[in-house]
Amino acid sequence: MVDDPRSRIKVYLDTWLLNANLTKDNGSTQVLFKVMYANPDYPLILEFQGSNNLDLVYCVGTPDSTALPVSVGYIENMPVTIWCIDKTGITGTKLRWKAEAEFRRVVETKPTGSLFNYERLGDNEKNLGSTVLYSVEYVLRYKRYA
Repeated sequence: MVDDPRSRIKVYLDTWLLNANLTKDNGSTQVLFKVMYANPDYPLILEFQGSNNLDLVYCVGTPDSTALPVSVGYIENMPVTIWCIDKTGITGTKLRWKAEAEFRRVVETKPTGSLFNYERLGDNEKNLGSTVLYSVEYVLRYKRYA
């Protein structure tokens, strides 16, 4: 059976990200967040409004994969993008930094963390009129055995 490499990383992040480390500016109120697949079939901003009303989203993208010799496995380069916005009690750039720190903590310290490495590609601010969507993209590199 072939696993979708995105699902492995989603489960990994869902398991190890600690909401206690993801707080509003006051440092004590936890934010609402989720881990999801990148490029949903609707505008991402909807995750931050309406019934979802999230403060932070980790998006797991489709990896670039390099096959190793037959039946050995793959080298995966998995994009993970962190998205957040300004809200009452939340400064987007501060939350983005907390979310990055939590991502790095998980990758560096949790099981199989020694098999992962990452590269920060840079941050972005997308002005959507009355809202600014803050993001930062990482590439998570690891070897997946067949």
